[in-house]
Amino acid sequence: MAGFDQFYFPSHRGASLDAFDVKATRFVLASGAFAAAASSIALALKFRATASAAVVAIWSVVIVGTPGARLFVKPGPEYFERHLGQQVPWLYSPDRPGSAAEDPHQISFSVMLCLPNLKGRYDQDCHQGQQLGVFSKEQVFADFDVAFWRTHGSQMSPVPERSGYQSYAYGYAPPTGGPTRLTHYFVRQDSAGQLTRLVVCRLNTEKFCSHHALVGDYWLTYDAPLTEGDTLDGKLAGLVESWRQK
Repeated sequence: MAGFDQFYFPSHRGASLDAFDVKATRFVLASGAFAAAASSIALALKFRATASAAVVAIWSVVIVGTPGARLFVKPGPEYFERHLGQQVPWLYSPDRPGSAAEDPHQISFSVMLCLPNLKGRYDQDCHQGQQLGVFSKEQVFADFDVAFWRTHGSQMSPVPERSGYQSYAYGYAPPTGGPTRLTHYFVRQDSAGQLTRLVVCRLNTEKFCSHHALVGDYWLTYDAPLTEGDTLDGKLAGLVESWRQK
């Protein structure tokens, strides 16, 4: 059981086989305990033939029946239906199961992938997976950085434009004292003043930034250098669209 707990995870394509093995292990342990108890009682009552027959019958069912039942269990599919109308490959380690019947028009999930090649976390060519969050337009207000920008944008200090972004700086002084922490916000808006892209760079570097981009029907959130966002947006949106059920 400890071995199953260590290696079994529900997003694996062999999940149904692993689930059967877990149940079969419990069945074998319970059957063995029952056989031992039943035969001991029969022996105590001087029914040796009954005790022997019980042990043979129970273990015959275990030895023959368990492998036989396993033949009817199919491996998990390469793709699992999950995440509100999406079919996300198991290699991308989707964060939670779902059903396409819930609402095929909504989107809300996260996956793990490698940005350089867009391979999934469990792909052999992906060694340092990171999270990609996908939200619908209506759900963007649940994003912390976007909500913070909308609430505190007026308190930020404008700085020179950078790579087509309106740029702002926001200083935060820790309550316990110490130097002020400076966070840079890079903003793009459409002609109506609606936010279309927000990049938040902390730690006084543009190499590790949080991107929040509106691409088609999706809000994408991921971490990447400031200058790589425009290139990645289209690729990531195309990848997500390929998972949508037609």
